[in-house]
Amino acid sequence: MRRSAVKSRAEKSRSDSGPVSAAPPPPSVQPVETVDTVSGRITEPNWTNIITEEEGEELVVDIIEELMEVVMDRCCQLDLQRQLIPFSVWWARNNLIQTLECLFLMRDEGDDPEREQFWKEDPEPQPCAIDSWAEGCVPVVHAAQNSRQLYDGYGGR
Repeated sequence: MRRSAVKSRAEKSRSDSGPVSAAPPPPSVQPVETVDTVSGRITEPNWTNIITEEEGEELVVDIIEELMEVVMDRCCQLDLQRQLIPFSVWWARNNLIQTLECLFLMRDEGDDPEREQFWKEDPEPQPCAIDSWAEGCVPVVHAAQNSRQLYDGYGGR
């Protein structure tokens, strides 16, 4: 660039700033475009308001949930404390009854009179026929006997 062009640009910038007392021109205001978050129904500012309200509701829900947890825990403790003595008495009574029933055995009479036959003693079994494989059923032959006696003893004639 030429030197004269540089000087003219510097002078222009000085003259543009003008006197110090002059106020700068107001910024140009551009119209805010409303962008529909849900087309035709909710705009961006409405959507922001809804989200802010929901965050507030979630905070309240968290506080209520914490409070309900503490209340329900205390209710559970009181209910268990109220049931403790009756349950302890019931348990001790049942344990004592079971122990005594083990010491004093009793015959169960049953429900049906038809079951009486099952309580009768079984008859003695019939003696079985002699088993040839049983001890003492086979005659003992000593070696001093001759073979003919041995043969007759087994029924071989």
